[in-house]
Amino acid sequence: RRATVRNITYAKNAAADSEGNLPPQSKIWSATRHKDFGRNIRYFLWMLIHDAYYMGFHWKDMPGHDYKEKCQKCGVTESMELHILTKCEARGRKQVWDLASEAWQLKTGQDLSPTPGEIMACGTITKGNTGETRLYRILVSESAFLIWCLRNARVIGSKGEPSEREIRNRWLRIVNNRIALDCALTESAKYGHRSLKKSIVCKTWSKVLLDEDRLPDDWMRETGVLVGI
Repeated sequence: RRATVRNITYAKNAAADSEGNLPPQSKIWSATRHKDFGRNIRYFLWMLIHDAYYMGFHWKDMPGHDYKEKCQKCGVTESMELHILTKCEARGRKQVWDLASEAWQLKTGQDLSPTPGEIMACGTITKGNTGETRLYRILVSESAFLIWCLRNARVIGSKGEPSEREIRNRWLRIVNNRIALDCALTESAKYGHRSLKKSIVCKTWSKVLLDEDRLPDDWMRETGVLVGI
C-alpha cells in the first residue's frame, strides 16, 4: 500500500542513528510489538503505520457520510499522522502532549514534541540512556493512543470536548497505572519471564516521581507512587 510505504519512510527517517543510517523496515515492524507495549498500543501502532483506520478520504465517496471526511473543528481532511496526532486544534491533543513534555522535561530538561515518524518509530528510537529511552517509548505511545481515544469519543461517541481537568486526570491515571504495573512486574517469582529488573524500573522513572526525595530506597514495594507533575 502506498500509505504504508510512505509511513515506513517517515518512521525510518525518524529512527536514523547519529550518522544518518536508517534502520531496516523489519526493525520498524518488530518495534511495534515491543515488550513495553500493551496489546492496545501494538495494534494502534500497526494500524497507524498502515493508515488502516477508517477516516478522512475513506469517507469521501460514501453517500450520506461524506461530511465525516473533514475534521469538524479544523475543517481539513482528517489524517491520523498529519492531523489528529500532531495538528488538530480540538481540545485534547495539545493538552496531552504538553503533559508528556512536562514529564520529559523533568527527566531530561528537554521539550517533547514528536513528529509523525517519531510516533510510529517510538519503539525503536534511542535516547540518551536506557531509562530515557524507555520513558520516551512509554510517554509517546501512551500519549498518542490517548489522543486517538479522545478523538473517537468526540467524533464517534458524540461526547463533545472533554474539560482540561478531565484530560489531565485521564493522562495522569494512565501514567500512574503504568508506574504501578512496572513496580508489580519487579516480582520475578510471580511474573517469571514477564518480570522487570528493579534497575530498569528505577532508571525509567527516576526524576519524574512525586516527592521522589521522600520515597524509600525500595519504593517499588510502596503503593501510590505517582508521577510528579
